[in-house]
Amino acid sequence: MKKHHLIACPIFAKELAAVLPELAAEPMVQFMDYRVHNSAKAMAEELARCIATAGAEGAAISLLVGQECQAQLPLSQIAESCGGTLPAGHNCLEIILGRKKARVLADKRTTIMTPAWIDMINNSISDGFWTVEDVRINLGHYDRILLLDSGLVPLPDEMLMEFFDLTQVPIEIMPVSLDHFKKVVSRLLAAP
Repeated sequence: MKKHHLIACPIFAKELAAVLPELAAEPMVQFMDYRVHNSAKAMAEELARCIATAGAEGAAISLLVGQECQAQLPLSQIAESCGGTLPAGHNCLEIILGRKKARVLADKRTTIMTPAWIDMINNSISDGFWTVEDVRINLGHYDRILLLDSGLVPLPDEMLMEFFDLTQVPIEIMPVSLDHFKKVVSRLLAAP
């Protein structure tokens, strides 16, 4: 049986750790650097590096990233060029929730996040890629942040208050199941 290489956005690290044992799957998982969200060039470079590693090992390749994430080429074209598969979701939220549910929840004045997004934003600030002003410009026009809680990551009040202080946007927590995400990963790993 051919090895399977799953190239994943770091946003999914905790979720993958939770569902892979349930799927009895043991793909080689390579997480891209979180900075792929800061530039299309970084996304393209990380994907090329990860694809080259998987290709050298002769593994089947799946990309666990949203189809509309920004790279220098469309992600569907990148997946096709390496014979890889890509989930149907346009972004990480659709991959976790499903397209219909994600679109209903993300009305015009709501942004949806996972705890990993909070970590990524905080890392971007501490590493100098973003400033507090960048965060407020990107998130300040929303009326609320809907934080998805899969139960995998503790959400201490202090963390939530610090993120509210950073963004100045109220945060609501919504419990979610990983059932849809598990189906997405299962389909990716079943692909040849």
